[in-house]
Amino acid sequence: MLRTLPCLVAGLLWHFSLNAQTFTAAPVLPVTVGTTLISSLEVDGLPDSIGSEHFGLEAVCLSLSYPEIKHLIVTLYAPDGTMVKLIHLNGRDDADHLANTCFGEAGKYFPWEYPPYYGGYQPVLPLGVVNNGQNPNGAWRLVVQEYQSDDDEAGYLERWSLTFGKHPARRTFPENSHLPVLVINTGGQVIPDEPKITAHLGVIDNPPGIANRFDGDFNAYNGPIGIEWRGASSKSFWQPSFSLETRDTYGEDLDVPLLGLPAESDWVLHGPFTDKSLFRNALTYALAREAFPGYVPRTRFCEVVLDGSYTGVYTLVEKIKRGANRLDIAKLKKSDTSGDALTGGYIVKIDRRDADGWYSQFRSEPPGSGSKVYFNYVYPKAEDIQPEQKAYIQAYIDSFEVALQQPGFMDPSTGWRRFADEASFMDYFLFNEISKNVDAYRLSAYLYKEKDSDGGKLHAGPLWDFNLAWRNANYAFNEYPDGWSFDSMPRGVPLWWKRMLQDSLFAQNLNCRWSELRQSTFSQRHIFQVIDSLAAALGEATGRHFGLYPILGHGIWPNPKPIAKTHGEEIANMKYWISARLHWMDATLPGACGARPGPYSPAPWLVYPNPAPQQLSVFFESAPEEESALELTDIAGRVLDRRENSGFETTFDVSALADGMYLLVYRGKGGRMLRCEKVVKG
Repeated sequence: MLRTLPCLVAGLLWHFSLNAQTFTAAPVLPVTVGTTLISSLEVDGLPDSIGSEHFGLEAVCLSLSYPEIKHLIVTLYAPDGTMVKLIHLNGRDDADHLANTCFGEAGKYFPWEYPPYYGGYQPVLPLGVVNNGQNPNGAWRLVVQEYQSDDDEAGYLERWSLTFGKHPARRTFPENSHLPVLVINTGGQVIPDEPKITAHLGVIDNPPGIANRFDGDFNAYNGPIGIEWRGASSKSFWQPSFSLETRDTYGEDLDVPLLGLPAESDWVLHGPFTDKSLFRNALTYALAREAFPGYVPRTRFCEVVLDGSYTGVYTLVEKIKRGANRLDIAKLKKSDTSGDALTGGYIVKIDRRDADGWYSQFRSEPPGSGSKVYFNYVYPKAEDIQPEQKAYIQAYIDSFEVALQQPGFMDPSTGWRRFADEASFMDYFLFNEISKNVDAYRLSAYLYKEKDSDGGKLHAGPLWDFNLAWRNANYAFNEYPDGWSFDSMPRGVPLWWKRMLQDSLFAQNLNCRWSELRQSTFSQRHIFQVIDSLAAALGEATGRHFGLYPILGHGIWPNPKPIAKTHGEEIANMKYWISARLHWMDATLPGACGARPGPYSPAPWLVYPNPAPQQLSVFFESAPEEESALELTDIAGRVLDRRENSGFETTFDVSALADGMYLLVYRGKGGRMLRCEKVVKG
């Protein structure tokens, strides 16, 4: 375990040994909206080494007033640059001050507590990491960042102190991992939202079977990077996500094959904090790589150390960009302002307004919402794109939207298909809908256009950002397996999707594509196998992650109820939801595929292998009834083995049975026979 949660009497006052030494700063510095406050405290006269056994840092205490503590991030930096995050936007709604609030090893976990904040708490990240043998004499820094407030608020950091003694906070730190380890050192800098700061990255990535020690040699990368905080709503999560840029010694982009991925310079370190499976993004991209003919971001799991603090499991993801190893479309130079060269390639995304871009001339769905869709330039970047290029891509997408609104929009030659690649829009729709992605179509919704000589049409994709998909949001009806994502949000979704579904040919083609995928990538058994393989790939790292962040059993925005108490329960909840979602889409997806009557209907169960030499497995397409069971009988009906159904899959050991024919019987509550199938041992 990375942190301990000892049972204490509520309201227990902080206690220090008689030999404790306390250093105090009383800066009375203002904390204001959008600012970063840094207060230094000089420590001297202590032994030249602190550890977690005999003498070290016991606690950091502070008094701070601010109208809303939940808008503050408070971080401690030791003289050697080791970082400890004390608070990360954790205060409750009515909290407006910290009064000699202390953080150490003992006490309750601060994020779960309510004001008034008196006495001792455990910080967001364990304090004991600073007791690493470093010399404590020197400058310690307390950094207070204000974030998220829209009001003209102000407060003060009144005082803060460090107490060293014979009962130091223990340093509990992982020793090794089967996953790659990324060690980031900012040299004590605060990582901003933007621009990127220069830092150092060391990567420990040994061959399979050889553990990656957290203090091991940097054998897979050892050099400079640019790093910045990334995300929108995810910035409220205690585990931050980052944009990385590998650089050479001159600060220029350097293409590097990080963790065995194709060489490039731009990467995303995604912290899956609110995604308690830890792999919703990786799951989506893994499935999409099987189905999509075009580019899908590749991923790798890893564990991260930031400025001396272990920060949990991350997913390294390829950033979407133009390039031979990413989205391989034509390069568009500043001089490409006419002819075929002007026609591509382009990448844009529908999202919040980040920089220069343009609004669609059409209101978004639903009608009457009053909002418009905003297109951001991705490639070329807003600062690089030329006026002629802006005019071209804006006019092209405008023509696509206008074509969708015309009476003849369904015409294969003159309608919307003249401008857009139908297959990419079908796959984009199906992946966002099977996962019921709450951000679908309106946020991080990428589009790209090829050069006319390369095909020229507008494509939907690449896919991006599925951490709030697959039953991981408690709004827009995401927690329910029925309903369409494109029809669930109150604003921001382009009108395209509803209009395309009114196109009978699109609906037919979509239904055929769904039927095709349901027999391969979207088969329930296959999706569950990918889920199980990802959970196995995380292995023991899952325990370390949730030992650091004790969030299982707690609702983190926007987790839907019921809240899983274990990682296995989170995956089980996810599987039951996926099963119901698949069957709802089977029955509800518009259109019909050719001569096939009715919607796609998978077999109710899969019994395999049959004949079975050693083991016989049963996989249910729908969740089995409560209090149901499977019985393996001989041909006369004598029960040889019986298993209570506790999930979608059950396995029988048949190795000791004689070769021959047997019966597999599915019984519901009260012993009702629901299904029977002959099986063969041999």
